[in-house]
Amino acid sequence: MTEQCGICGERVPFDATVHLLVNPQDEEGIRDRFVCQSCHEAEITPLFQRR
Repeated sequence: MTEQCGICGERVPFDATVHLLVNPQDEEGIRDRFVCQSCHEAEITPLFQRR
């Protein structure tokens, strides 16, 4: 089973994904995506690191 990465668009094995749920409370509503490990480490993890 594979999932498409919500950032880069690549299809990756399900066990190599991170489930990302974001609730920005705007008109579009909740974003429920899977992202590959590479995109998670490069794009998402830095957003939560202490500065």
